[in-house]
Amino acid sequence: MDNTAKDSDVSIKNTDEDSEALYDDPPVTISEKAILFFTSSWRGLITIIVPLILIPILTPFPPEKYQWCAYTLMLMAIFWVTECIPLPVTSFLPILIFPMFGVMDTAKTCRCYMNDTIIMFLGSMMLAAAVEQSGLHKRLALWTIRAIGLSHYKLLFAISFITMFVSMWITNTAATTMMVPINSALLKVFEDQNSLKMYEPNKNGDMVATDLSSCYFCAITFSATIGGIGTLVGTATNLVFKGLFSRAFPLAPEYLSFPKFSAFSVPYMLLMEIAMYFYLIIVYFGFLRSNSQAAKDSVITPESIEAAKKTVDNDWVNLGKVTFWEYMVIILFGGAMVLFFARSPQIFQGWGDKIISYFGIKNNKFIGDSVPAMLVCTLMLLLPSNLNIFKNFRAKSYGDLTKAPISSVLNWKIVNDTLPYSFMFLLGGGFALSEAAKEEYSDLNGRIGDVLQNLKTLPNSFIIFLIITFTIFITNFASNVVVCNVLAPIAMQLAKQVKVNPLWYNIAAGFSASYCFCLPVGTPGNLIVQGAADIPTSKMMKAGIGPTISTLILTWFAIYFWAPVIWPDLHEYPSWIGS
Repeated sequence: MDNTAKDSDVSIKNTDEDSEALYDDPPVTISEKAILFFTSSWRGLITIIVPLILIPILTPFPPEKYQWCAYTLMLMAIFWVTECIPLPVTSFLPILIFPMFGVMDTAKTCRCYMNDTIIMFLGSMMLAAAVEQSGLHKRLALWTIRAIGLSHYKLLFAISFITMFVSMWITNTAATTMMVPINSALLKVFEDQNSLKMYEPNKNGDMVATDLSSCYFCAITFSATIGGIGTLVGTATNLVFKGLFSRAFPLAPEYLSFPKFSAFSVPYMLLMEIAMYFYLIIVYFGFLRSNSQAAKDSVITPESIEAAKKTVDNDWVNLGKVTFWEYMVIILFGGAMVLFFARSPQIFQGWGDKIISYFGIKNNKFIGDSVPAMLVCTLMLLLPSNLNIFKNFRAKSYGDLTKAPISSVLNWKIVNDTLPYSFMFLLGGGFALSEAAKEEYSDLNGRIGDVLQNLKTLPNSFIIFLIITFTIFITNFASNVVVCNVLAPIAMQLAKQVKVNPLWYNIAAGFSASYCFCLPVGTPGNLIVQGAADIPTSKMMKAGIGPTISTLILTWFAIYFWAPVIWPDLHEYPSWIGS
């Protein structure tokens, strides 16, 4: 009885406390409920509401094929930009919609998700993975820093240009990720020597990156973005606009071959990198402003430089001698680049041209870049990364034998676990949209062309400037690949309306889709450095506004004046364009 009474008293006491807590807790208003619901469930709301909002595109009922294609395009664009569902999941929508509503059959739609361009992308990712697994990229970075020097001007130059160079061959994200710890270690040495501060408190008391620290970290991701345009394999966006052009105009010559692409992009890339470098040293180091506060803050003592030099030298020593693995990567990766350039260089008969000629094949695109990519990747998966197997011939006892399996130059298990296969679906979704928009399927391109006819009166130079400006603006808010998938086909259709070679507007939109310097959401590299260094968005915008303006101007100059030098056909309206 006593225990029961005691439990009852405790229960009454708890009830009273709960009642008081409930009484003290203010009621939630309807507006607060709505805000909380929207902030936690906005992605789900978009997935439900957007398909309903877009229904007017399908009117009057029953919808025509071009209406279903337009509906799918708008739905995917919004889903891609908002990322309300994963990007690859959005990319599957053409497989669901096109066959069900008579736009394009299942077989043709699914073929868009596996083609030469996508295999080339897969191959480029595997080539880059071999460089990363061997550690060759880090050796190259440290060697460059040791060779150039460690003053602010020299260090920023070394970090910027080595990131740019590495990003020409591996993904922008991988190049950024590689350089972040190297950059952090060097700045930490300078901070320990009281030459700079890496972090400072903001108005809320949180520690954020200083201006100097923001400059260095932003230089990494900006340089990776710029370096990505240097070669076809530098970033997925390059392969997207090449693939979109090839699918839209299968009879066109191979304008975007590896050598011609780099012949155009490398000088243009270097100009943009130089412009970015000078902007950063003027704003953050006080270059040409010797009496400015920035110039005073960027002074490094000789003791700090010596300490940083010791750190780099120690890292260099820890790497040891160049390994057999690295030599193999150099040979195989270099061989891949030679095969890309010599396949069909159009300045002499390449090895691909000779094979086509030998078998009497009339299709000059019979052998694509995916062939050498997969050839070298296969060799990387088969050849050993070390020579330990030969120790068995010199073994004198059982204990001296090599028992563990020899790892290949490219470790498939690591590749299989880390390779971003989802990007293949992202490319495929864009190609499916581009294919369905053709005249033989929905003729959405023709309908878009009718809308764009009003731009016929504008000068070609101004239209190119508009394409570049609009694309650069949009790509700061959305995935580069997504922006390219959506805008490049529209730009090519606009070219048909104004009677200009579609390649011209395709490369204008394609290259511009890579340039996101102001906002973290524009590219994974920006997010990586923001997270690693606690860079406020306002400071990233300060660092990025200069490169954005210089890139816009230099891109217009390169597209309008330099591109016709590489592709003289740009000044002609080609016969292969069709209707």
